[in-house]
Amino acid sequence: MEAAGGTFADVVSLRLYLAGHRPADAGPVGEAIREFFPGDKPPAATWVGVASLAVKDFLVELEAIAVVE
Repeated sequence: MEAAGGTFADVVSLRLYLAGHRPADAGPVGEAIREFFPGDKPPAATWVGVASLAVKDFLVELEAIAVVE
């Protein structure tokens, strides 16, 4: 994103794939999102629980869409 002149502030949408996700365990993921996207207008986020990801040790995969003028 930096190569295109963007920052985290330009992110408008997130899609998170969470291996073995249970809603009761959402706290740490939510905290991380708030750390990288502080303020009152975080990007829209869709959380998708999956059985596993491409690499068995991966727990989270993140896809982001940013709008850079």
